[in-house]
Amino acid sequence: MNPTEIKRFFTSAIFEYSIAFLFLIYLLTYNLLGLPPVEDLFKLMEVAFQQYGLALLFFGLIIEGLFMVGFYFPGSVVAFGAVIFLGKTYIDILLIILIGSIALILVNILNYMLGKHGYYKLLEKFGAKGTIERMKIRFDKNKNGTILLFSSSPNFLAIISIYAGIVKTNLKEYLRFISLCILFWVSLVSAIIFIFFHNINFKDSKFGWISFFIILAWAIWESIFSFIKEK
Repeated sequence: MNPTEIKRFFTSAIFEYSIAFLFLIYLLTYNLLGLPPVEDLFKLMEVAFQQYGLALLFFGLIIEGLFMVGFYFPGSVVAFGAVIFLGKTYIDILLIILIGSIALILVNILNYMLGKHGYYKLLEKFGAKGTIERMKIRFDKNKNGTILLFSSSPNFLAIISIYAGIVKTNLKEYLRFISLCILFWVSLVSAIIFIFFHNINFKDSKFGWISFFIILAWAIWESIFSFIKEK
């Protein structure tokens, strides 16, 4: 990659990298500043899930799935926490998958409506009907593959739902397909977290660094996803 591509690779997930950077600073300085260790912070998250349960997952994903708003809200952390703290049995995991999927489907119906009744009217007002027609041709050409790929990230799924609303793709068909895509990705991610992180020890002194590398991996995934999308 050339310097421009490298810069674009990292800036495409600047929010996620900023979280990783701030978390790194915290890990290096919390003893010096007398702050609580990361293990205690996750205990607070555990208490929140014990108090609010699946409602915290539902509203966390609703917020993360909202167009633009979600880029500033780490709802994926809430999803991760739901599997860790609420996923004690296979039935619990199925409920988490169901609630998480419903939340993302509902919020993307809203995003679709924002595109159809908001962005579309705005573009129409500025005389951009030709642009809308070209958008529709591009969207129809790569629709299924694009939706499947974008569904792996709530933030990017919000963008594609806005786009689908602007080009006025058939809502029933779109809803049917994104529901399957969302169910696939939520199931896959929940299964991975449950299998590899289910028995994680929050009292482990290395847990803070494990968390840092998980956040960093999340940022790198978002960069790779954005880079592939732009290609």
